[in-house]
Amino acid sequence: MMATNETTQQILTKCSRLKIRDYKKNSINELEKLVSKLEDGKSGFHHSLQPLIRIIQTIISSIDRTTLWKSKGKGCEQQQQLAQMACRLFKCLCQIDAECAASDESRTIIDSMLQWLRDDTDFHVTKSTSQDLHLTIFSCIEHYSLICKNQEDFLNELFSTSTKNKINSSSSKSCFSFHHHHRKNASHESLSIIDYSSRLVIYLLQSSLVSSSLLINQILSIFLIYAPISRFSIYLVNHTDFYHSSMAPYLATKDSDYFIQCIIDETARSQTDTNDRVFVFTHMINLLSEFVLHSDIEVQSSLFVPTFKHLFDSLVDCGTTVPLWYLVKCLSNLLTSSSKETNVFVQEMNRIGLINSITNYTITLIQKSTLGEGKMILKQLHHNVLISCLSILYNILTLDEQVLNKDLVINKICRLLFKSDIQQVRLMSCVLYSNILTQTELESDDSCHHLCEPLFSSIDQAFQSSNYYLSNQISLFTLVNCLKNLCTHKQFQIRIGKQNENIELLFRILRQFNSSVEQQEEIQIILESIWFCSFEYSCAKQIHSHDKYFAQLVQLAETNPNERIQQAAKGILWQLKQTISIPNAPSTSVTAESSQHIMLSYNHDSKDLVNKICQYLQNSGYRTWMDIDNMHGSTLDCMAHAIEQASVIIVCMSEKYKQSPNCQSEAEYAYRLKKPILPVLLQSKYKPDGWLGIILGTKLYTDFTKNDFDSNYKKLVKEIEATKN
Repeated sequence: MMATNETTQQILTKCSRLKIRDYKKNSINELEKLVSKLEDGKSGFHHSLQPLIRIIQTIISSIDRTTLWKSKGKGCEQQQQLAQMACRLFKCLCQIDAECAASDESRTIIDSMLQWLRDDTDFHVTKSTSQDLHLTIFSCIEHYSLICKNQEDFLNELFSTSTKNKINSSSSKSCFSFHHHHRKNASHESLSIIDYSSRLVIYLLQSSLVSSSLLINQILSIFLIYAPISRFSIYLVNHTDFYHSSMAPYLATKDSDYFIQCIIDETARSQTDTNDRVFVFTHMINLLSEFVLHSDIEVQSSLFVPTFKHLFDSLVDCGTTVPLWYLVKCLSNLLTSSSKETNVFVQEMNRIGLINSITNYTITLIQKSTLGEGKMILKQLHHNVLISCLSILYNILTLDEQVLNKDLVINKICRLLFKSDIQQVRLMSCVLYSNILTQTELESDDSCHHLCEPLFSSIDQAFQSSNYYLSNQISLFTLVNCLKNLCTHKQFQIRIGKQNENIELLFRILRQFNSSVEQQEEIQIILESIWFCSFEYSCAKQIHSHDKYFAQLVQLAETNPNERIQQAAKGILWQLKQTISIPNAPSTSVTAESSQHIMLSYNHDSKDLVNKICQYLQNSGYRTWMDIDNMHGSTLDCMAHAIEQASVIIVCMSEKYKQSPNCQSEAEYAYRLKKPILPVLLQSKYKPDGWLGIILGTKLYTDFTKNDFDSNYKKLVKEIEATKN
């Protein structure tokens, strides 16, 4: 139903009385009045929309499809005029009543419009386009795509080469059978809407962007609607020429200068960041960031880094915002991919100086926006840009932390944002900081005060949301992973133990996720966070004395089908007993009655090198113990027994070792029993800090990342023999 005044109703009545022959006589003035009234949107109508649907259907019936795309003749112009009228009226229908526009009756209208595009069989012969008609048809497709009941179903129609040859939703593979190197060259080739649209964009870009930008933008807007759907993006990149003939060349450096000049000109004229030609480029960037998220698409994103660097610097210099936001969003998305190309992308960003540019811009934006005491003045667009820049830095850290200037990120970005009055900014700084935190940095300020409360508050909000995302941007998985990183540090554990609701929240999440297959990773990370907290007495006492918490851990340890989750739960139970007993029991040395062995304590990421050391020790006549041979999936009791019998503990140091609660349990138990500990370094330039630094103290270590293996092994043997004296 719609609402409009009496004048509109009168016009609608007149138009509903028109017959097909009236349209052929070019009596369409009343139609133009109706379209204008409906597009104006200020009038009201109290009757059914059925007359409007019938008018559109009558117009479509009056169109001679054989002359619609002819380039000359009065009849052709009239046909195109009528087609545009039908499209404009259907857009009005979509805007007035989406439910009605998505009905089966209305679906026949959009099917007819799709067929008009399929009828344009001579497009690649004549190399001419009726851009006004194309624009209105593609605009209708966009509006219908946004309101249709099932986008996947309508996508099948876009893949189909005719309304009588629709693709079965249960047979999605059929849409990939149309390979570009097998395409026909005949002028009457039947194309799907996807293929047709791809070829049209290529042609328009190669002809004249100035006169074609509106139409290009319209088509790209439709592409962006369907880009998150895997089979659409895969087809567009791998089975049409769109990416290689259109996107890749257009994102080359030579075109970015034109893009920048468009922005400067438009900003100078109207003080806005909008321009049709500008958005052609930004649509391309957004499509690229969508394509890279699909595992079956290989995008050599590193080739575009020079363009991105030039764009970023130029956009910052000219002071624009909207295109800059699109660009940094794209960079953030490109860095979320797990492909090998992403690592190359980061290295190229570092080589060309783009990472430094983003870091320095972020610092400048913070300095200009900060009023002191956490108060910030940020326009919404600058807020979005800042969040995307922080996301870029976070994603880079997860890929290669060596390429960032950590001092700048910690002191000029994170610490300044911890007290921000904008929750999302405060949280992103916390997430970023947690990935570069060191014990020394943590002890040098009161960072925990700013990190603990907002992080747990955000975890709670994300947990209570329907999709487990905070503000639809930061996932619960990211937040609990941040928590785990912070839980390796003593001061953060103490801060958690001071608030009972913090521990309660973690166990509440475990209860809800216990039977969910999709949230097993979150369970694993939360258990490891609790495991780290169980080394701190106040946390351990809180968990150990709470019957429901203890029972929940026992249930996970005994019934959860995931072995890693079982082991984590068992590890917590074992560590709780150790921590609770520490204040009441002095450290003692345990001597085994049987012959003692050398135990190697390591993280499994270092398994190959540790196994080599173990083999050399065995060949030299030493008795060794590694959990790869001796644990057999048992609990930490088996590990404890191995430590008790050991004459020497070799601690294989790395960042992953320090970040493992299982490794901490091993090392701290050996330390408590006063076992001789010999550290060996397996990660270049790693310096032990936190709990590992406390245990090792000033002990000298054998660095297996330097010199040859044999000389390092000989040094290690000397250290082992020295413990016997």
